[in-house]
Amino acid sequence: MARFTSLLTGFLVFAVAAVGQAQTVGAAEGARREVSGQLGASINNAGLQNTVGISWTWPLSSSDHPLLKDAHISTGISHALTPAQMRLGGWLELSPLSVLDVRAGVDPSAYFGTFNSLQSFESYDQPFDKEARDARGGARAGTGTRTYVAPTLKLKAGPIVAAATSEFEWWRSNAPGLMFYEPTRDTLLKSDGDRLVTTTSVVMYERPMTSGTLSAGLIYNFMNVFDAPGNRIRKLGVIGAREFAGRRFHLPNARLTMVVSKYLEDPSKEGQWTAAMAVGFRTR
Repeated sequence: MARFTSLLTGFLVFAVAAVGQAQTVGAAEGARREVSGQLGASINNAGLQNTVGISWTWPLSSSDHPLLKDAHISTGISHALTPAQMRLGGWLELSPLSVLDVRAGVDPSAYFGTFNSLQSFESYDQPFDKEARDARGGARAGTGTRTYVAPTLKLKAGPIVAAATSEFEWWRSNAPGLMFYEPTRDTLLKSDGDRLVTTTSVVMYERPMTSGTLSAGLIYNFMNVFDAPGNRIRKLGVIGAREFAGRRFHLPNARLTMVVSKYLEDPSKEGQWTAAMAVGFRTR
């Protein structure tokens, strides 16, 4: 089912845009509230995910220095819904510099028992591709929790903008088996607690348009469960994003994002292609 790829890619596109804005917009007084949302779909793995979030941001500096003018502290809540699960989480972010964000959060989830979610396994080595999961059966409803810390680096040099996020995650579930299949990460995790890291890096060329911006570039994804290096996932692809200023498609600051990637490493999909598309918005 749908993973966090579309959501994280959308976050990075926003982060990339924020780098450019930081050089022209000074720190505002008081808290700034932002509402954002995104509907994304993917193939290989097939999935659908709708996310909505609200955040509040307080500036930490009134300096015009490029490294300090976007320093801030922010907090927010987010809700995500897929055919396999519902997630409601909260987070806190500290950005001591314009180029660095550090976010920490907790995401409790409810799994519906659909699309092989919370399917039990005995070891990391067992096949868990779609065919193996369909043949195995035994998916059930349950709960799980993801706790994470995620630093992000953001850079800009002329029209070139870049962002890289690493998420260090701790997972736990009430699934009955020793291992369970987690659909958002498309991997096996220990039910009584497991650790993994994901990294998403984006480098894009950003071109101003009459309304908003048009960006295109490269994206690299990496996911590794610390105790299961054989289940590592690596992808390299291209990404395009069109962000509109004002209202478009009845949405404020609408954004279209498209990603096409190739699996460089995966337990069952190495050498195959995957794609994702998302429509998002945000208030400012």
